[in-house]
Amino acid sequence: MAEELRARSRLYSFRELIVMLRRRRRFLGSTVGGLLLLCLVYCLIAPNQYEASARVALRMQPSTSLTLEAAEAITPASILSTPLQIETLVNVIRSEQLAWRVITRLKLYDSAGFVSDFAGRFPGFDAAKPTPGAQGYLLDRFSKRLQVRALPRTFLIEIRFRSKDPALAAAVVNELIHSFIAIESQTRMEATSQASGWLAGQLKALTAEVELKERRLAEFERQHGFTTTQQTVPGGQPVETLHDPTTLQVDEAGRLLAVASGDRILREALYREAQQGNPEQVLAANPELQAEMGPGGAALVQQLRTHLSEVAVEMAQLKAEHGPNYPRLVELERAQADIDAQIKVEDANLVEAFQRTWKAAAGREQLLRTELDARMAEGVKQNDATIQYAVLHEQVESGRELCSRLGKRIQEATLSAGVHASSIAVVDWAREPYKPASPDLPVYLAITLFTGIWVAIGGALLLEALRPGLRSMAAGLLLVGVLAGSAGASAQAPTPNTQGLPGGVVKLPQSVQGIPRPNAKEAPPIWNAAAPSIAQGEEGVARPAGAAMALPIGAGDFLDISEFHSPEFHSAVRVAADGTVLLPLVGPVKLMSMSEQEASRAIEKALLDSGMLLHPQVSVLVTNAVGQDVSVLGEVARPGVYPYTVHHRLLDVISSASGLSQNAGRLVSVFHRDDPKTAHPVVLDPSGTDVKAGSGLDHNPELAPGDTVLVSRAGLVYVIGDVVRPGGFAVDPVQGLTIVQALSLAWGATPTAGSTKAILIRDQPGGRTLTTLNLHRMIRGQDPDQPVRDRDILFVPDSATKTLLNKSLESAIQSAIGVTIYAGMVYSQRF
Repeated sequence: MAEELRARSRLYSFRELIVMLRRRRRFLGSTVGGLLLLCLVYCLIAPNQYEASARVALRMQPSTSLTLEAAEAITPASILSTPLQIETLVNVIRSEQLAWRVITRLKLYDSAGFVSDFAGRFPGFDAAKPTPGAQGYLLDRFSKRLQVRALPRTFLIEIRFRSKDPALAAAVVNELIHSFIAIESQTRMEATSQASGWLAGQLKALTAEVELKERRLAEFERQHGFTTTQQTVPGGQPVETLHDPTTLQVDEAGRLLAVASGDRILREALYREAQQGNPEQVLAANPELQAEMGPGGAALVQQLRTHLSEVAVEMAQLKAEHGPNYPRLVELERAQADIDAQIKVEDANLVEAFQRTWKAAAGREQLLRTELDARMAEGVKQNDATIQYAVLHEQVESGRELCSRLGKRIQEATLSAGVHASSIAVVDWAREPYKPASPDLPVYLAITLFTGIWVAIGGALLLEALRPGLRSMAAGLLLVGVLAGSAGASAQAPTPNTQGLPGGVVKLPQSVQGIPRPNAKEAPPIWNAAAPSIAQGEEGVARPAGAAMALPIGAGDFLDISEFHSPEFHSAVRVAADGTVLLPLVGPVKLMSMSEQEASRAIEKALLDSGMLLHPQVSVLVTNAVGQDVSVLGEVARPGVYPYTVHHRLLDVISSASGLSQNAGRLVSVFHRDDPKTAHPVVLDPSGTDVKAGSGLDHNPELAPGDTVLVSRAGLVYVIGDVVRPGGFAVDPVQGLTIVQALSLAWGATPTAGSTKAILIRDQPGGRTLTTLNLHRMIRGQDPDQPVRDRDILFVPDSATKTLLNKSLESAIQSAIGVTIYAGMVYSQRF
């Protein structure tokens, strides 16, 4: 088996590939040399092509601050509209209209740099009347050499033109930009001139009609004696206002009468409502009347009624719980009688004040009604004339506004016709190129060399595969696959998978025999502490299970006593030496040796006997029982003394101490109050109170008041060296830990680690010992796994050979990918 493995390793080695390449060196050299020779010949015979370029920008703001409204088109900067506008502009620059304009203005059909044999193909060509064939030939040749594209994430457009003549390439690009600007300006001027002529005719007819209406309005004002004035509105425009004193007087008199009638009706309604027996509520709902009726009023009555309701509520509560001799009841009955008498006197004064205000409002209403009747007779005469004037005035104002708007638009159109604005701004004009764009000899040779090497290697591997009896083909293909697949994965640290094991660590097969549950008797000594001695026969003695807490009240205990109906009865007291507590309203009550329920009933009986409460509901709670506690020490989050409550098993007490610490082990020692020098070991089990079959040990025993719990500390094993996550890891003294398990906690070894030369460093009484381990065989189950102890150090060295190989492969792959990407970019830009 070992010989076969060595043979396979030689078959897939890198040395075998080198031998094959040496054997095929003539084929490799001829292939690469032939491709380079072809590339050189092409570069020598191919004519030079020069490319000129210019850049224009889509204009987002006016070219000058001296502009007219709507005289210069501005492109809106919108996320959705701007890309469409740029794409439209690119297509317009590529249009055949612009192309033909440039061809005819520069006479490209006579230029040898654009077309060499045009006169022979199309004899007698006339640019003013071209034949379809000649025009199509010129436009097609122009579009193939023209390249217009939008630069990404900008408002710029790049225009390129390729030609054998560098001066001609620059001239074509510049002429294309000038032609676009000229056509755009000419189109705008023609449209503006047509619109201005039509608007001028409409303005002339409308002005004559407005003048006729103005003469009619002036004649109407003289006949009826109307006067108008101009006033400025908040918008800033002056408006004409008609003045008619008669109409204004009628409106003012009507408004005052309406206010007076409403005030009289309101005061009469308030007086009627006050007579029904609630004057203070009526006055409180109308605060504006309180100043007319003098100080006091509803505020005083409301205060008296509020005080009366409070007295009534308090009396009802006291009568339900206390007897008739309760001192507070007698005092409240006298106060209630005094408040009723004061309320009656204030109500009578309020009703009289409401009557006075009602009569005064009625007299004011009658005076205003007489004044309105006199003014109405005069206003009827001027009403018809005012309506006619308003209609005429509205017609004149609308005509004036329309004429003003038309005149303004005509002036703007006339001025904007001479503004030559364009939607583009030239960033860079085209200049004459000084070197050819193609062919580029260094770039073409580099691309051909890289491609030829890969083609030659692939051909060599194919020839080797065709030879019978050889298997080197598999070695070459495997190496190429590894190089292509490890581009992003070489020297990458393993990551945790869904099974909880890091990558690179083999999952150990489960043993057929189950792992026995740890026994407290067989547990190793607790590190950094003396092992507690186990008394003979202690295993078979089971402590009595604790019942729910029902401890009697004793001297020194703290009690919290409260009564449901009387908050002032609440007290936090301490039981005296004679077993009594001193309470308000009842005095001393003896509670010694009673439970909480019995103490509540004793206090309720004392309240009934004294005649203070009719239905007492007393609650008694023992807040602190003297001498009923358990001590928790060792590796817990919060060591200390905790009260012995209803829940008093081992896990309950540890939970009260906020759980175990990070360094806690599974071995716990319990010391009882009656035998404080003997430790009773308990092994914590994750399943709760599960008991090992046949052992009689409880993993969650009952505790008694005065017990002490000591939680042991777990050990630490250190994994350092070439691992993914070096550090120290806890080792439970009961459960234990092996070398493979410690390595998995460190996320396994890295790909460059020397797994066959790991070292286990262990402290012994005679000094340190070093043990060499083969982790590669141990992970695969070929060597037995070994346990680790507290303070052991597992060192995994790195392999210089693996590190050098990974770095070399990574550099080679990155170089190959970079050359490939560059070659692709060059070919895409040139062709």
